[in-house]
Amino acid sequence: MVRPIHYQRSGEGPPLILLHATLSSSRQLRTLAAHLATSFSVVSVDRRGSGKSATDEPARPIHIATHIDDLIAIVAAERLPPAVVVGHSYGGCIAVELAARRPDLVSAVFAWEPPYFPLAPREAGERMAQVVRRMLAANERGDLPGAAITFMEGVSGTEAVAALSPAARARVERAGQGAVADATLLGMDPDGLAGISCPTRIATGGASDPLYADIASELAARIPAASHQRFEGLEHMAPIIAPDAIAAAVEDFTHR
Repeated sequence: MVRPIHYQRSGEGPPLILLHATLSSSRQLRTLAAHLATSFSVVSVDRRGSGKSATDEPARPIHIATHIDDLIAIVAAERLPPAVVVGHSYGGCIAVELAARRPDLVSAVFAWEPPYFPLAPREAGERMAQVVRRMLAANERGDLPGAAITFMEGVSGTEAVAALSPAARARVERAGQGAVADATLLGMDPDGLAGISCPTRIATGGASDPLYADIASELAARIPAASHQRFEGLEHMAPIIAPDAIAAAVEDFTHR
């Protein structure tokens, strides 16, 4: 049985859709959502395959178009006017693609370090493709926890995995279905970026892998109303570990 997509609303104001990263869920963005709810009506989504939207089916890659269809259904169910869409990591990729494919639903995009790999330097794209292949191979062997760890090692490095506490490692391993679901993050459509008409902010942290800034610069060059903003001292997990800073950045961007 496939569960419906889980989401929850909080706050009052213009609508804002909040999308989490891979190996995550809306629960990890709850503090960010609380900050944003002082200015927006926040719709926090557990993307298909993650959190309370995990399925009872075997783990499998989910096409980005399916995630977009899920968001379209939520917008229709909640009768939302065009919304600000805020995405962390792969959630940021989905935010960008939603704006490209359904510009009528999006008033602005704020994407924190989206791994939009079609625009990454060639070596980085090839490295990520290898990570995805290893992750899918682990899933085919029935090793879903191993698939999650493989993904985290590929994105964050072996040292980050080694530094996990037992509880944190167990939490990552339980998120294997979401990691496999996001395996098609290589299948995005850069040709559609020129059709994005809303204000778009691609944000990166000064303490992050420079790859994210490289991708952000490419996105900002291809999206007509986009800009790239760098935040010194912040890193890839900033929406989770520095939610006040990210909320302030979103509010500054959208209230100009």
